[in-house]
Amino acid sequence: MARKMAKKAAKKAPARKKAAKKAAPAPKPVRVTATVGKTITASALLQAIADHNGMKKAEAKAFVDGYIDVVRAHVLKGVKVKIGDLGMILIRHRKARMGRNPQTGEPVKIKASKKLAFRQSAVMKAAVMGR
Repeated sequence: MARKMAKKAAKKAPARKKAAKKAAPAPKPVRVTATVGKTITASALLQAIADHNGMKKAEAKAFVDGYIDVVRAHVLKGVKVKIGDLGMILIRHRKARMGRNPQTGEPVKIKASKKLAFRQSAVMKAAVMGR
């Protein structure tokens, strides 16, 4: 009797299909046309971003400008901004201290200040070091 009830319940229950997990698409390899020791211009960088993402250069410029504005706003508020496997942008506070004038050797008071800093991630460090 228990078997009959189990069969009826199995027939009434909707068949559950296993959801096929979609594999994340492999990231496109980035084509680098710059040469070592040279500086890439903002225009060339925007063109590379547009080509990599299959969009117009104007769309890439709007996206990058918006991204920079958001990062800038957060950093100026004092928030550390982590950018993926690249690193972290933050403001470092430097305390007031005593220094020396290199010409005369006399002590000079140096004011407290802030500076923009970038701290690379472990992934980026490993990539730079070639490990």
